[in-house]
Amino acid sequence: MNDAAHVHQHRFESSRRRLQLAFWTQLAFFVVELGGGILTNSLALLADAGHMLSDVGALGLSLLALQWTARPPTARKTFGYHRLEILVALVNGLVLWAMAAYIFFEAAQRLFNPPAISGSPLIIIASLGLMVNLFGMYVLMPSRGHNLNLRSAFLHLLADAFGSVAAIAAGVAIWWQSWYWFDPLAGFIVGVMIVISSWQLVWEAADILLESTPRHIALDEVEQSLESHPQVKQVHDLHIWTIASGIYALSVHVTIDHQSNRDCLTWELEELLRQQFGLEHNTIQIEGPDFHDPRVCPLHRREGGAG
Repeated sequence: MNDAAHVHQHRFESSRRRLQLAFWTQLAFFVVELGGGILTNSLALLADAGHMLSDVGALGLSLLALQWTARPPTARKTFGYHRLEILVALVNGLVLWAMAAYIFFEAAQRLFNPPAISGSPLIIIASLGLMVNLFGMYVLMPSRGHNLNLRSAFLHLLADAFGSVAAIAAGVAIWWQSWYWFDPLAGFIVGVMIVISSWQLVWEAADILLESTPRHIALDEVEQSLESHPQVKQVHDLHIWTIASGIYALSVHVTIDHQSNRDCLTWELEELLRQQFGLEHNTIQIEGPDFHDPRVCPLHRREGGAG
């Protein structure tokens, strides 16, 4: 196993262990928080429990995606299962939005007719929830930058931590001043924070699925770099897209002025793309000066002669 493969394997094992630990701690506390929300009749606590359930689902999906992306490519999945990471990140983001919509609906129903809520249990349970969320964030923090999937799992925990803080604030307001209206208000604030924290995640996942040019790569700069090669006359049909986090692909047609060693030119252009832009999966089609003239093609001449 070479150094790059060893680093990748170590990163995979570390991310898997961290995800598993975060998953089981979130699942255990979801049961506690759900029971507490029912007993205290708190929307903030129930909203936080519902969001924690989405965390459990998000972490479970992230674990599944992590396992599948480690599988080798097949004849039907030539890039392997890397795109599953993007699909899971998109689903996680949309689930967060669905949870926020439900919280907004419930908050609107309760804001002008808030039910009686027990403040002390709300504070205790929400505080425990905050500690669990902070622990999960601490566990996932070293891995959150590895790919979009792990980042989506981290954002779930971050948004849930916001929810726990809001639930604590609602509990304090109810215990101290009997402000029962503060509970639906806190739920509404949690919903807003969920949407804000997940917006970028959903946008990036959709952008990748639309095969947009990666944001850190300027298409015109790549084109100029290729055309700066002394043997290249023109570049056209240039496409750059993202397969998964950190995996980019490029295809391009390159027109040359004269016949040359095409293998050497292709290698030189691939090295240029790799060194300047970090592009590894490149497909380069070399076209001679008469490429667009159909009369130079033997097949066309045979068909013309037969006619």
